[in-house]
Amino acid sequence: MKRKNYWLLFAILLLSLTSLSQAQNLTTDGSRGEEKKTNVWNPQPASPQDTDNKPIRIATHLDESDFKELTGLNEAFVSETGVQVELNNIPDADAYRRLTETLKVGEGPDIMLINTPWIRPLALGGYILPSESYQSSTTGGDVISPISQMLEWNGYQWGVPLDMDPYVLVWRGQGSAPETGDSPHGEKEWKELLAKLESRKDKQAIGLPAGDPYAFAAFMGAFGTANPVNPSAAEMEAMAKLRPSIQFINNKDMQTAWSSLSEGGLTLMSVPYSAAYQAHMEMVELRVPERLYAANPFLLRGRSFAVSSQVEDPGKAAGWIAYMTSDRSQKIWTDATGYLPVRKKAYARDVFQSPPLPLDRLLKPNEGGALDRSLQSGWNDFAAAAKLFLSGKTTEQQYRETMSGHSAEKPAQ
Repeated sequence: MKRKNYWLLFAILLLSLTSLSQAQNLTTDGSRGEEKKTNVWNPQPASPQDTDNKPIRIATHLDESDFKELTGLNEAFVSETGVQVELNNIPDADAYRRLTETLKVGEGPDIMLINTPWIRPLALGGYILPSESYQSSTTGGDVISPISQMLEWNGYQWGVPLDMDPYVLVWRGQGSAPETGDSPHGEKEWKELLAKLESRKDKQAIGLPAGDPYAFAAFMGAFGTANPVNPSAAEMEAMAKLRPSIQFINNKDMQTAWSSLSEGGLTLMSVPYSAAYQAHMEMVELRVPERLYAANPFLLRGRSFAVSSQVEDPGKAAGWIAYMTSDRSQKIWTDATGYLPVRKKAYARDVFQSPPLPLDRLLKPNEGGALDRSLQSGWNDFAAAAKLFLSGKTTEQQYRETMSGHSAEKPAQ
């Protein structure tokens, strides 16, 4: 009997030891998981010797001329700091896919300079670090509000913005173009413009780049439409009246269009700010559809830096980004490319004698609440519907039905 009790006690002791061992394993695994999470947010190199001689690997998504300018700034950085850098540009249309594929297999770059709207999905995928983890101080408070909103998710900022290149309304002379929808006299001035266009023999006096949905969205925004996905009947009726006055401009004819604007043939154009900057035309005035951009920040067409969660030396990465976003580098970049700065201080009249562009609404603090992403998510549908409407193949009612998710009726003849 005693022997049976001994066996029973031995079995109980064995079960206790097994449970304790499992509990220890759970505790260890949990601590390892927390340690892994910490390492992702605050990556540290194994040893200084392993990373000191390794170059910073940087991938960019730029056109050839912009990449050339960045290469020049990078050469200055290398010369001044001695830190080696490997630049790799991916200008292809499938750059996002190529980047994520390399990040998935652990072969991604240390830093990426990419379209700002890409930041959020990369953060959701766990591919990049919040900027707070590698910057001693963030510049979020001095960044134009809509761009700052695009970089925020889950209480953190996930990128460092570089620039923006919104479409603007361009005209020659003073007082010949309408105010934005934010202006109390906007509707009156648009009606006056329409009357002037109807009295012209050559009615095609509004220049829009052919097949460019950004240009049409900016044109609608300048008219006062905050959401081209859901314009009012009155807004679309006004667009229908202006449609015969629109002239579509191919890339090869853009220089001719600038000459026409200068000579009074065209009344106004909707073009990227960088194109207007590089045209070097005198007596040109610009207007930004701020209401549209405040509601749809992706239309500002900016680029931002992001640091990969696989980075080995976040300190070196932060140093390179700080150099590229310094006041000196920003001035060089803006002067060379024509892209606009994203820091609010560049637009403060009491700081700079001549701000690059007059802004008001975009400089105000965020009003809170989620952004309306309907235009961004339905961008391909908008581009197709806009093309049909501008070409006269559909009516304003059919455009609204298409954008609201209803099938369009028979195209207008």
